[in-house]
Amino acid sequence: LFRSTGGGYESEDAYPNAELCFLDIHNIHVMRESLKKLKDIVYPNVEESHWLSSLESTHWLEHIKLVLTGAIQVADKVSSGKSSVMVHCSDGWDRTAQLTSLAMLMLDSYYRTLVGFEVLIQKEWISFGHKFSSRIGHGDKNHADADRSPIFLQFIDCVWQMAKQFPTAFEFNECFLITVLDHLYSCRFGTFLYNCEMVREIGR
Repeated sequence: LFRSTGGGYESEDAYPNAELCFLDIHNIHVMRESLKKLKDIVYPNVEESHWLSSLESTHWLEHIKLVLTGAIQVADKVSSGKSSVMVHCSDGWDRTAQLTSLAMLMLDSYYRTLVGFEVLIQKEWISFGHKFSSRIGHGDKNHADADRSPIFLQFIDCVWQMAKQFPTAFEFNECFLITVLDHLYSCRFGTFLYNCEMVREIGR
């Protein structure tokens, strides 16, 4: 079904010298439910006595771990200098952007600067067509829309995890990441409002 609609994955027969790796990162619907569970344990009240078990039940950190593990695999392959890597999820604009941008952060210190991080988001997320409008739902009152999912938020969380472990490797800290997320939802700028470059240009 995915292949017939332009999604899915390549046949190994067409690439005899390639290694096909599945990373078991769940789809947008699983991520949406995971974030909903996470919200429920922190708002309106936090139960301190059951915090760790409640957090574990959301599986949010498990998903973060899988995304970071996948990005490490990509970075390792590239840094070895022995192979190229092609990354894509079934559609190409969710987990793909997460993995490529995180791998670039790991491989190139430029992307860990303020300017470099902005370039990374522009290049891997905005220009490559991450569906911000569909995933965030700006201007749409249908909060049950199945296309909504915290993919970009999850990426920022992964970056936070990296910066927390290696703070001296980054030119920015969590204040900058929170500012990025604030404007993901603020609608103050057009950066995160649209699904693709064409619609973004028309919106200008």
